[in-house]
Amino acid sequence: MTDSSVGRMEKEEEDLVSGTFTWRIDNFSTLNKQKHYSDVFVVGGYKWRILIIPKGNNVDCLSVYLDAADASTLPSGSTRYAKFSLTLVNQLDSKKSMTEDTEHEFVANDNDWGFPSFILLSELCDHDKGYLVNDFCVVEVKVSVRNGIKILEDQETGELIDFRGLGRVEKTFVPFLEEVCSSYPSLLECHKKRSRTFIQCAFTALGRLLRFLKTTKAKDMTRDACKRLQLLWEELETFKFDLVWLEPHVQSVLVMKKRAGRVDRLREDVEILENEIKRRRDVLAAAEVDLEAAKRDLAKAEEFKKIDMDTELGYPLT
Repeated sequence: MTDSSVGRMEKEEEDLVSGTFTWRIDNFSTLNKQKHYSDVFVVGGYKWRILIIPKGNNVDCLSVYLDAADASTLPSGSTRYAKFSLTLVNQLDSKKSMTEDTEHEFVANDNDWGFPSFILLSELCDHDKGYLVNDFCVVEVKVSVRNGIKILEDQETGELIDFRGLGRVEKTFVPFLEEVCSSYPSLLECHKKRSRTFIQCAFTALGRLLRFLKTTKAKDMTRDACKRLQLLWEELETFKFDLVWLEPHVQSVLVMKKRAGRVDRLREDVEILENEIKRRRDVLAAAEVDLEAAKRDLAKAEEFKKIDMDTELGYPLT
């Protein structure tokens, strides 16, 4: 291998955007033979999932794959390259964790790739081995992709303009990028040695998140909006910006919604209890009315006791 070819390989490796996702699979023994997917995670602007077949894909093994969750949106004839590793974590000794590496070009009709015979089921289910503990196992994936330009937001116009000579980005992102880069110049410095494509992807991800934060009101932070913010943040993290200035704010927004949701639930609880107290007060008021009526009836009945029970009843005469 020549020096130039080594240089090209190092450059290609450098331009890969990487991310890691961990999936804890509970109640493994109850899973059927069907496919089971992890939650969606984002690397390089693309959506991914881990896929397992608990009883094996026509083999007596655990089958594990990486699934391109949005591969169906790929244009006809286009592909998405990914280099990835899948790891079955050994919970007793991490050094004995099992890892398999591969790479693949995903297309619309070929959206998962991996290992049908990852580990024998007999070995997996041997509790002394450490892979299945208390009926749960842990699978990790590290995904590296290149050219991770993927539109996640419907509001993007697709009109690209140059940003400070670094690359072309969505026009609507530029005001937000200019604002934060003026306050945090390190954002511009940290990726100068990267390729133009990588820089475009990185600042696209940053601009996407900044616009979301600038154009979304607290009252609009629904559950779906929180999920979208989480995906945008995970996408941005893959580009290794120095985000110590931004992370606390993003996390506070996510926590704020959780707290707001808790306040709403508590308010509903208070309203329910107040209605219950009102209902019981109405019942008590009705009972008090019945009590007064019963007291009057009792008083009349007690008058009867004053009659001499030894008096002859007799009968009336004309």
